[in-house]
Amino acid sequence: MSPRPEYLRLCRLLDETLHPFYDLAADSLTDETERDLLIALSQVFSQVKQWTNEFDSDEELLAESVDDRACSLTATSYSDNRHCLAKIIGDLMLLLAVNSRYAQHLVRNTLVAISEFVLASDRSWDDFMHLLCLCLELAICNNLTSSESDALGTRYLNYDLSIKSFLKPKLKNANWVVVAAIFQVLRNILKYLKQDFDDKVMKTYLDSISSSMLNLPWDILNEIYVSQNTEAPKGSAEDVLLQIEVVQPREATMFLGTLIQFLCSLVGQGSFLEDGDDFSPVICQIINLVPKLTAWCHSELQTPHHDRISHYLRHKTLMLMVKLSSSIHVEQSVLMTWMDLVHKYFEDILMQPISGSKLDQDGFLDGSPFCTCISVPGKQSMLSRHLQRLTVFLFLKCSINLATHKGSPDEPPCVCENLTHYWTSELNLDSKCCSKSIGLIELHKWLQAHISADVSANDEFYFERRVRFTLSFLQLFMHEDDLLFEMLLQLFRLPFYLEHQTIKNEPLAEAKNQPLFIASDLFNPIHLFHLFLGEIHYDHQVLLDYLISKDTGSSCAEYLLRSLRIVCNSWSLFIEFPGVEEGLDQLCPKRQRVLVDSTDFKDGRISSLEQCNEGHAHVRKGHRNYRLPFVAARDCLVSLRTSINSLNQKNLFPYNPQVLLRRLMGFEELCFKQ
Repeated sequence: MSPRPEYLRLCRLLDETLHPFYDLAADSLTDETERDLLIALSQVFSQVKQWTNEFDSDEELLAESVDDRACSLTATSYSDNRHCLAKIIGDLMLLLAVNSRYAQHLVRNTLVAISEFVLASDRSWDDFMHLLCLCLELAICNNLTSSESDALGTRYLNYDLSIKSFLKPKLKNANWVVVAAIFQVLRNILKYLKQDFDDKVMKTYLDSISSSMLNLPWDILNEIYVSQNTEAPKGSAEDVLLQIEVVQPREATMFLGTLIQFLCSLVGQGSFLEDGDDFSPVICQIINLVPKLTAWCHSELQTPHHDRISHYLRHKTLMLMVKLSSSIHVEQSVLMTWMDLVHKYFEDILMQPISGSKLDQDGFLDGSPFCTCISVPGKQSMLSRHLQRLTVFLFLKCSINLATHKGSPDEPPCVCENLTHYWTSELNLDSKCCSKSIGLIELHKWLQAHISADVSANDEFYFERRVRFTLSFLQLFMHEDDLLFEMLLQLFRLPFYLEHQTIKNEPLAEAKNQPLFIASDLFNPIHLFHLFLGEIHYDHQVLLDYLISKDTGSSCAEYLLRSLRIVCNSWSLFIEFPGVEEGLDQLCPKRQRVLVDSTDFKDGRISSLEQCNEGHAHVRKGHRNYRLPFVAARDCLVSLRTSINSLNQKNLFPYNPQVLLRRLMGFEELCFKQ
């Protein structure tokens, strides 16, 4: 069957515009030639975008007759849509190898524009994706030894050999920069598909990507980053035979960076990659890649920008693990592996003080994750808070999940099961420790490194020290909203103890030195809720923005629901919270005494709180509008309920908020109960 007229027209456009540049050598590009190439690529890109926009409105514009002689294909080359698309994609692959980053950028954009064109035509989307993934594999083959290349190519023996034979010479000059460029194209196509395309289109895309991901020889890619020197290869004859030529640092770095970027985007589509209750094969492959990627990111690259590049790659590997842990249920063995990776490669960040000094971020947007490293000659580099957030989040998620894991009844007992874990004791990992004990010990050691041993001392300053640490921890996450709520939700996995409870038949007072109790006490959900509201200055509009945001709406709603339930069930703890002195990072003892000594307060009367609010506004100079934490929280949440209800009545709230409204109403009733 002959190809569709629109594909022939596209093929003719590329031939007429780009044909003079197909024979360019990678090292023979003059300024004048580069300028002409950029102009030609811009023209192709603009024309493809125009045709795509016109396609839905008037298909006849693209269906007009095309002179077959205008296309330089042979009679058999354009026998169907697949061959025509192979010609289009292959010719653009030639230009990806041109030694011009501006030309490569335009070629990538043109390939993405052609993907949009194919989708608009509602034809051959699966062929387009198969061809693009075939180009990826052929480009990687070109950088491997012949034996590995042949092994990789066996999968496509059933694919049309004429197409494979046509594309292979188009990629003969493809280096790792070209491989990186193809990954960038695939990532940008994915970003486009996430906008408004149906599941069928996305599934076709992911099926093609998954097939390639499972077919690529990831083990041999270790050779890209193993030995950036001229030493003779070591190992068996087979190992030496499999080694590939050491690539230039820039090529290796571009490949690794774009690969991790692409994997992060791919993991974000976890719902499409699920395979029942088990990991899909491609997710398993990505999980298995994490240790290799982390090791690659910490290899020494001989480049003047090593610090910044290394810092960025560390950021992306952490993001990959965070996204994996958020989109799927990660097995206990994987969590332990990741915790080992954190210790091996990110220990310096993990042990940075939680309440560290602020970085000098001149020249960067406030809170930008790309304010990654500030290097001053002769001084130690300062790591960004963003990288610290990711490291702490990942470590705590792993350790808390392990520490609170409920094993099966038939699980053999752990050798550490009968140990009493006290704050001052030396806890060491045993090879036979169960995952729960490993999580407890890891959590214990991390807390011990960040908090002095006297934090558990039962004196008048204990509460102040504990809340100061909790506030510093919360402030670490406040400037990254999606990670903030995910961290707050993760902390709900810790048990919440009340004074009348026991821990494993042990009185609470005697168990206060256990690591799990200390962690739950430091991250007390009621105190965290108060501190969170204080950090947003009790502004209900900020909460409303969180709730209607596409990124944080569901997680914020879940956090508010769970916090309000605990608050309503532990009312006295909520109203007795004294707050933290702004600017001094310490509790205000006057506020605590006022709350405790107030007769009306003990009776739950709000009027006495308002009198306290008016009578003790002088506690801090320069803060005339100071309100007691409970009063401020009450006003904030009551205003939030009113705003949500108003928007919901006008059908302006993005989802059904009835459950949240009921929980807020219950909170309000407790506030004004006489």
